[in-house]
Amino acid sequence: MASTAEIAIPQSTEDIAPSWVQQVLQKDLPGVTITDVSVKGNISEGEGFISDIIAFDAVGTRNGTSQRYSLVAKLTNFARPWSVMKQWSKDFQIRAETTEVKFYSKAVPELLSVAVQSAEQKSGDEDDENRPHAESLFLPKCYFAATDPSSMLSVRVMENLKAQGFSIKPKGQPLSREETMLTAGALAQLHGLSHRLELRSGVPLPEKYDWIMTHSDVSDVVDAVTYQYQTNLKVFAAAFPDQADLVARLEKLRPPLIGPEDPRVRVLCHSDCWINNIMLKHAGDVPIDARLVDWQMPRYLPPSSDLAFLLVCNTGWDVFHNHRDDILAHYHHKLQETLGPNESMGLQSYTLDQLKADFKADCPFGGSSVSYAR
Repeated sequence: MASTAEIAIPQSTEDIAPSWVQQVLQKDLPGVTITDVSVKGNISEGEGFISDIIAFDAVGTRNGTSQRYSLVAKLTNFARPWSVMKQWSKDFQIRAETTEVKFYSKAVPELLSVAVQSAEQKSGDEDDENRPHAESLFLPKCYFAATDPSSMLSVRVMENLKAQGFSIKPKGQPLSREETMLTAGALAQLHGLSHRLELRSGVPLPEKYDWIMTHSDVSDVVDAVTYQYQTNLKVFAAAFPDQADLVARLEKLRPPLIGPEDPRVRVLCHSDCWINNIMLKHAGDVPIDARLVDWQMPRYLPPSSDLAFLLVCNTGWDVFHNHRDDILAHYHHKLQETLGPNESMGLQSYTLDQLKADFKADCPFGGSSVSYAR
């Protein structure tokens, strides 16, 4: 990823010029020359809240060969009002956006540095241009991420997943079994790499990355989710007066608070795995890949918290009840695969039965969150 020291943050789309793009790409693609940039416009479709996601194509040469790069610049102006979530303070909005910048610029390079190389990568048979980017494991490749407190602007320059055939499912459509499998696999890679990094460095991730969100940071969000859940439950009770027993049980449902006394192993979690933060790629009708986007809320939690969020909030009855065990087994396999054979501590001894028990314990969080989205 490019250094932030000498690269300006764009004030507008007019600043996304060939010279600037060349600076941004130079570290990951040394020797690249950008001769033209074609800005396509905003493709955020309302999902960026206070950010504009600007698609652009950059044309140039590298190693004597013509190249075209399809990219996006996620531009954030902290002066813009965040009308979608009025109950969230401006300070929290800024914290969330700067957290994503730090995640891409600080954590991602270190996470990928501990990834287990495949046999093909070790052999060196593939050149740098054709080898899949390591970042494509579970998130988009990011070339540049920076925040400027003085101008109240931030930017992330990433590969354009939409140009590669990825998309977000239309609102209201749940994930299928196969789509959930792919997303669970992406989470397993995140969790496994963060655990490897923690073991290798010998430093707990919250000490290494002091910008990771804590419970106190998101307390207002949790309060908003709880309030919305209680409001929706009252509406449900009024509409179905014959379901008093069910309402009584639902009234006892509260998101679990995972405090410091919780003995479970923790990893870096996405913690905001709504369906609009999952991009999927299909070959015809068959899902073949998944990427996690919008990294404003990473937290240090047991891995089952992400899985509870994923399945409870984003799948239908059939997937949750009939395919849950298969999805958890797939996640567990991908987790162990990501950890590799030489990690003898922590999650390496985490059994599938333990995962299922933790998932069951964390499901109330997903249950209260789902009412906030629907």
